[in-house]
Amino acid sequence: MGKIARVAATSVLAFKLCTASLAGAQQADTVLLGGKIVILDAKEQICQALAIRDRHIIAHGTDQQMRNYIGERTKIIRLAGKSVVPGLIESHVHSFGVAREEAYQPYAELPSIAEIQAWIRKRAAQLPPGEWVRVPRNDVTRIRERRHPTPAELDAACTTHPVIFTAVRKSALNTAGFRALGVTPQTTEFHGGKIVRDASGSPALIVGADSYLGESISAPRLTHARLVEELPKVLRRYSEAGITAIGERRSDVEGYRTFQELRQLGRLPVRATVSMHMPERTPERIEAFVRKLGVKQGDGDDWVKIGCLKVFADGGIHWGTAGLREPYGPKRIAFYRLTDPDYRGDLFYTNDEIRAIYDTANRLGWQVSVHATGDATVDQVLDAIEAADRKQSVRDRRFTLVHAYFPIADAIARARRLGLCVDTQPYLYYKDSDAMAEVYGKNWADRLIGLGDWVRSGIPTAINSDHMIGLDPDHAMNSFNPFLGMYIAVSRKNQNGRTYNPEQKISRVAALRSVTSSAAYMDFNEKKIGSLEIGKLADLAVLDRDYLQCPEEEIRAIKVLMTMVDGKIVYQRP
Repeated sequence: MGKIARVAATSVLAFKLCTASLAGAQQADTVLLGGKIVILDAKEQICQALAIRDRHIIAHGTDQQMRNYIGERTKIIRLAGKSVVPGLIESHVHSFGVAREEAYQPYAELPSIAEIQAWIRKRAAQLPPGEWVRVPRNDVTRIRERRHPTPAELDAACTTHPVIFTAVRKSALNTAGFRALGVTPQTTEFHGGKIVRDASGSPALIVGADSYLGESISAPRLTHARLVEELPKVLRRYSEAGITAIGERRSDVEGYRTFQELRQLGRLPVRATVSMHMPERTPERIEAFVRKLGVKQGDGDDWVKIGCLKVFADGGIHWGTAGLREPYGPKRIAFYRLTDPDYRGDLFYTNDEIRAIYDTANRLGWQVSVHATGDATVDQVLDAIEAADRKQSVRDRRFTLVHAYFPIADAIARARRLGLCVDTQPYLYYKDSDAMAEVYGKNWADRLIGLGDWVRSGIPTAINSDHMIGLDPDHAMNSFNPFLGMYIAVSRKNQNGRTYNPEQKISRVAALRSVTSSAAYMDFNEKKIGSLEIGKLADLAVLDRDYLQCPEEEIRAIKVLMTMVDGKIVYQRP
């Protein structure tokens, strides 16, 4: 357990944890007794009991000490030895997208072409003939065959409906699908994309044309009223996983107002920090964008607040568009069906444009979180932040690298000097590290989601899910089960039990901090949430087993028995 200090019922240390005078102690609204409560303070102490009043933690210590806070109206929760941790912070989700997609069709993991075909048959039976069958996103790195299904394989599943399967920015269609889009044997260009043909010359894939396909074949758009009904279903699933706060990572003022509306309706069980998606590229347009927002970072309250500006600097490793320091090379080019032998990925901004973003945001007082998956993209971003820092210090801005999948020593050192944070996803290692080893090389799998490097460097590192599709915490496209994420961080095992570079393991305490205190710090919430220290808001989760002591393999199986936000129960397991 490292330096975790156990607090015995009679210890002097436990007595010091209770800062209020016991002789004149206030009556608590709620007292938790008889547990193992992980305070997660600087001393990494554990207590037996805890008292809550007016939404805040007012004391913790032994059962006997907390009895001084019990009055006639105090609610007593007897933990019977159960473990309690600070409320978990899911710092990177896209809950609006989850709600919209789930209202259209439930998500399904489809790890083989045979399972894709079976899903298509089932879905086609539910839809009127001629309506599009949209296969849920399942990246080819997660499909056993490591490729898109062919038109013939899709035809074998369905000929009565047009079918589309999209992954790595490429779409596979059945014959009816190509016909519905007007693709003929002569078609080469397609709405900004292109047609890839098989050996016989028949259309096999559409590359690109994302906007056109999205507009033509997207799920029906939800009305605002329907969205307000569907979104709480997603948020309740977060509560069931012990999540008490989320970071909505790509939204706008309308999204911020929607969370406020849910709060007013009494239907918001988690706190939300809402990022503003910022697409502009010049100082003038960035300033105009910020003025038009009509809000500033930090606006709101303890429940719903305005977060950072979110920008996208490159693509992704699933898509073969992450910006890399080295050329992709023959194996990656063949896997992603690329053509340029010197391809190094896509950088969405010029150097001048990315510098303008950071310089302007720093001057205007906004934090920026940047989607930067590849190591070359991280280099470009660090250059831009250093340039902004030369004009005005950035060290209190907490600029954040989102994803940063392949950390390397020189970039880590630069990020630390600049006071940066990192937002990254262990589940991607869990699902995709074997494919990375096959396609990129073992050394890239060794670097993938290098938590040990980030954490030991002292960089505040939040681990999260990037949840965007599906309601099953373990089997969403990106799992939002925090305990699975912590298991991956602690064990460094992927779904097949393989370990790439065990030095990237982190301790159980470090993993817990990555979904609590470090995540709170990243979003400027650390004074209110992220630990169970006295004076902080009473957000916590009661667990069915001891996270710090249970066998390592059991970490991912931990279930939440109760979730509290503001000292109120928002979820209790039947």
